[in-house]
Amino acid sequence: MDDMDEIVQEFLVESYENLDQLDSDLVALEQQPGSRELLASVFRTIHTIKGTSGFLAFSRLESVAHVGENLLARLRDGQLVMTPVTTDVLLRMVDTIRALLAAIEESSSEASVEVDAVVAAIRAVLDGEEPVLPAADGAGSTGSSPSST
Repeated sequence: MDDMDEIVQEFLVESYENLDQLDSDLVALEQQPGSRELLASVFRTIHTIKGTSGFLAFSRLESVAHVGENLLARLRDGQLVMTPVTTDVLLRMVDTIRALLAAIEESSSEASVEVDAVVAAIRAVLDGEEPVLPAADGAGSTGSSPSST
């Protein structure tokens, strides 16, 4: 079991480092929304997290990373373009991944972290719909403004 604990610890350290770079890349993408290099970097980071979380049986983390990877693939391939809404859901994805990593680090379990709202918001963007985004504190809110119809 010590080997598995060591693997999980290495995964956590690497994932936190990758998320720090991903934050920088997402900010840069706001300035350069068509940058294939930045999109490829973000995609690789999420792809790595998804693959390793699947291997380690962290299913919630894997599901968030998987749907995020799908969105990033469409952005990278030019099927979708970066918008403020896209940026927002990607930032929420990163926040959720951080929360999952913190839960894993604290309790060796991801069960305490709610992921359905973020997954649904990313899927909505993939489907060309307006996402319902949880509030930044996790309390829940809609992604549309009060004046939206």
